[in-house]
Amino acid sequence: MEFIYSLFKYSFLQNALIIGIIIGTVAGLVGSFSILQGTSLIGDAMSHAVLPGIAIAFLLGIPLYIGAGIFGILAASIIALITEYSPLKSDTVIGLTFSSFFALGTIIISQGHANAKLNDILFGNILSVSKLDVISSLVVSVVIFIIITIFYRNFYLSTFDKAFAKSQGINVTFYNQLLILMLTVVIIIALQAIGVILVTALLIIPPATARLITNKFANMIKFSMIIGALESVCGLFISYSFDWPSGPSIVLISAILFLIIFIFYRLRKIL
Repeated sequence: MEFIYSLFKYSFLQNALIIGIIIGTVAGLVGSFSILQGTSLIGDAMSHAVLPGIAIAFLLGIPLYIGAGIFGILAASIIALITEYSPLKSDTVIGLTFSSFFALGTIIISQGHANAKLNDILFGNILSVSKLDVISSLVVSVVIFIIITIFYRNFYLSTFDKAFAKSQGINVTFYNQLLILMLTVVIIIALQAIGVILVTALLIIPPATARLITNKFANMIKFSMIIGALESVCGLFISYSFDWPSGPSIVLISAILFLIIFIFYRLRKIL
């Protein structure tokens, strides 16, 4: 009851609730394609690779998403370049890139005496989001929804049947790269709320949970979006009520729900 009362009283809590629902929904949407395409590791790489950009942006006093966007694009370009012109497999290149970028970002933060902000950058602070953060997240999410709605068939075929998609004249590589770009954008808008380390969990756990509930992809997307939104709201409640970091709270709720659904899934299979 105290949480509900505070929700009507404090604007910062209202902003946190709205952005939690937005991020949970759009992450569930994009994450559904990602886990079935096997590109979740790329999302994890992007979430770590943007840390230097966030650190530099924070020290310069400019919006964090600008630095994150620049270094996200830089990391994606480096991964594509090394994969193309070396015998190394993509997972090796991804691991090399995100660990190097993450180390660089940590050094920049420590040398710039921004350690007090380090916890918020790494683990998020959904209670500190502004109205501008909410508006920008909403705009980005609407754009992603429109793109996926218009090109749903192309994304669908590129995910499940690449050979057939190519025979239909669909540029599979383009749509795969577009999905990675949308993954990066979702990560950037979710950083303030979830943090660098844990943001990938919101792209993976809700779709994984939804996959255990249904075998139909359209239903999986719907369940994933609903689950992502609900987990964000519950995580916000836990974070505010017990003064826990917002990112870990949301991920913990997500993991508990996944475990519960997994137990019911196995019982159903056994029976």
